[in-house]
Amino acid sequence: MWNPNTPLSEDCLYINVVVPKPRPKNAAVMVWIFGGGFYSGTNTLDVYDHNILVSEENVILVSMQYRVASLGFLYFGTSDVPGNAGMFDQMMALQWIKDNIAHFGGNPNNITLFGESAGAVSVSLHLLSPLSRNLFSQAIMQSGSPTAPWAIISREESLLRGLR
Repeated sequence: MWNPNTPLSEDCLYINVVVPKPRPKNAAVMVWIFGGGFYSGTNTLDVYDHNILVSEENVILVSMQYRVASLGFLYFGTSDVPGNAGMFDQMMALQWIKDNIAHFGGNPNNITLFGESAGAVSVSLHLLSPLSRNLFSQAIMQSGSPTAPWAIISREESLLRGLR
């Protein structure tokens, strides 16, 4: 249940779109962001079976894979390691969804962003970001908060962790 169904790889930026049958027109869209403390996780866990929600509700479910751990969140304060690459991965996925979901029968003006744990922290940060706030219309945060001690760390702490 908690084992990923995909191999670990730096080639990790994927978007999964699950569409109900029959194909809807102008359906609500739900975008899932997985948790894992920003250091692990994947959207391919069996426990995240997208088909269940899609079979019960007339929604299109989209999930994204984003970089985690040092590939996604290492910060050195330089142009080549600016930090938060995983958040920018999520933002790029949201932009792609907004631009393309109508081709799958989804309504680009009815996108709900939802996540658990670190995914919920991501959702709350997207709510606050002027770069991504206009890419979705609703949000659900499950069991995660940007005020959690593990969710956001200082630049100094990030630099110390990066040097370890």
